[in-house]
Amino acid sequence: MEQKNPFEKVAKELTVGGSTNKYFSLPALEDKRVEKLPYSIRVLLEAAIRNCDEFNVKSADVETILDWKNSSEKDLEIPFKPARVVL
Repeated sequence: MEQKNPFEKVAKELTVGGSTNKYFSLPALEDKRVEKLPYSIRVLLEAAIRNCDEFNVKSADVETILDWKNSSEKDLEIPFKPARVVL
């Protein structure tokens, strides 16, 4: 049974050219730490939020990424589920 995404409240829809897509808005998290994250870490954060199912990607993983300033120097693993290539 698939778990419901605990971050569904920050999901938004965007319609362009008749096509509607769902995305997870980082500003909707209303967490001041997001503003201070490097762009590449924001991409990882968005992917973790989008894939959060409390099985493969947990809320604690999202918190670890949000707390990047403190957790970056620790030997912590985060889920990496690339759906986009960032160059």
